[in-house]
Amino acid sequence: MKNNKTYIIGPCSLENYELSHEVLSNVHPTMNGQDFYFKGSFDKANRTSIKGLRGPGLEKGLEIFKQLKKDFPGLKVTTDVHETSQVEKLADTIDVVQIPAFLCRQTDLLVEAAKHFNTVNIKKGQWMTPLNMVKGIDKLKITNPDCKVWLTERGTAFGYSQFIVDFSNVDFFKEHFDKVILDCTHSAQLLKPNGRTGGNSSLSAKYFQAADIFGYTGAFVEAHPTPALSYSDSDSILSLDKMVELLIEKNNIKK
Repeated sequence: MKNNKTYIIGPCSLENYELSHEVLSNVHPTMNGQDFYFKGSFDKANRTSIKGLRGPGLEKGLEIFKQLKKDFPGLKVTTDVHETSQVEKLADTIDVVQIPAFLCRQTDLLVEAAKHFNTVNIKKGQWMTPLNMVKGIDKLKITNPDCKVWLTERGTAFGYSQFIVDFSNVDFFKEHFDKVILDCTHSAQLLKPNGRTGGNSSLSAKYFQAADIFGYTGAFVEAHPTPALSYSDSDSILSLDKMVELLIEKNNIKK
């Protein structure tokens, strides 16, 4: 039974083809006809440390996405983009392009995205007010009036240590954006004393369950077969088994 929600699910980084295929092999059968996008980053370009693992890169990432679309007919994919020069190269393969939270105010990137995509998903910056996020719509519409604009909420920074999701913003966002999505994984991040990004995967799971209650039109969740080995977000990313369990429960699938 469809519930008219949009799901964006995948590993944090594409890492490699084998990982992406394993995630999809488990998640795809549980979607039960839902509006589903596979997400993985070809480049985690905003890592805190210069030593942080970034992913396969643009060219290899595109090869992975194309192969996955062959392996899973009808599959829709999304990824984040960090530079204007990357946008056009993604246009023939990616269905929805995502603007990272740290770049949500980058005018040139938003304008370029709308030139090549009819749907753009903007991640809400941790420091951005709801009203300021709405202003980003004009940057997309100026070059593509028909562009559908999604907003993905990933919490608001509270001090330096954690993110707080203000659920009271959902109705306001729904007045302006075509979809309002809750990023269940990144909203559960925490800063550890050593400066490393940590998190709470149990909270990620609860956010996923709560998304419907608060009226979000979609959920963004990262899942990995071995969270401890994930390139990033290892503390807040869901295990693949847990992700499948939650989807089976939500989509009324009999085991």
